[in-house]
Amino acid sequence: MTTTTTTDRSGTTTSGTGTGTDSAGLRSRASEAYSSTKERTSALYGTARERASSAVSTSRDTIESNPVVAIAGGLAIGAILGAVLPTSRREQELLGDVGSRVNDAAKGVASQAVEAGKSQVDELRSSALQKVGEAVVDAVSTSTGAGKSQ
Repeated sequence: MTTTTTTDRSGTTTSGTGTGTDSAGLRSRASEAYSSTKERTSALYGTARERASSAVSTSRDTIESNPVVAIAGGLAIGAILGAVLPTSRREQELLGDVGSRVNDAAKGVASQAVEAGKSQVDELRSSALQKVGEAVVDAVSTSTGAGKSQ
């Protein structure tokens, strides 16, 4: 018969007497817990991956059903990037006053495109965030439940 003293991560110390079979039982339970956690983690990963794929698919379907909004959004992003980036000397030499007028017109078009596409972008973002949020909540709920059952 042996006496064992163990201290867990929280600093709690436990003592016990027993035979070598106690450590075998402990190893067996630890192995089972590891296997169970591994299976649950794998399942959660699969679920999260499926939901992310679903969010991408939903976004793709929305863009396919409203291609004009997607194009307008792309043009708006391009115009914003073009307006933010500084012009080079060569651009100023070649375009001069025309460049300023084109830039002003692009800003106006970008502004209109942003307004036209806002609701569609908000819907896409909301849908994607909801699906990702659901996946995270499910993962946390499942892993919390797994920790309590051990």
